[in-house]
Amino acid sequence: MSERPDPSAETYDTWFEILAHGLRRRLLFELSRRSHQSATLSVPEDVLRPEEDADRIHLHFRHVHLPKLVEEDLVTWDRETDTVSSGSAFDRIVPLLEAIEPVGECDAGTR
Repeated sequence: MSERPDPSAETYDTWFEILAHGLRRRLLFELSRRSHQSATLSVPEDVLRPEEDADRIHLHFRHVHLPKLVEEDLVTWDRETDTVSSGSAFDRIVPLLEAIEPVGECDAGTR
């Protein structure tokens, strides 16, 4: 088993910025729950709550949230089908997701 270097302070700063928004947290939590299956998520359907406006959430994901997650290589995004799967850096953020998930589940609103 090869060891990866510990994330830098800048990496943690970036991850905390990413996790600061409820929609991104919800997507990453859902992806981490399914990652053992190499799952693909439909955005926003797989993270949408019943009371939320699907068109509005879709617009925010497409133009704000997914580009940030792709830039950090946390997800790969198929723009044609609006599906995401874990990116090559996703496994590095999983321990952080596991550490905050109980808190994240309580307050994973859209801000």
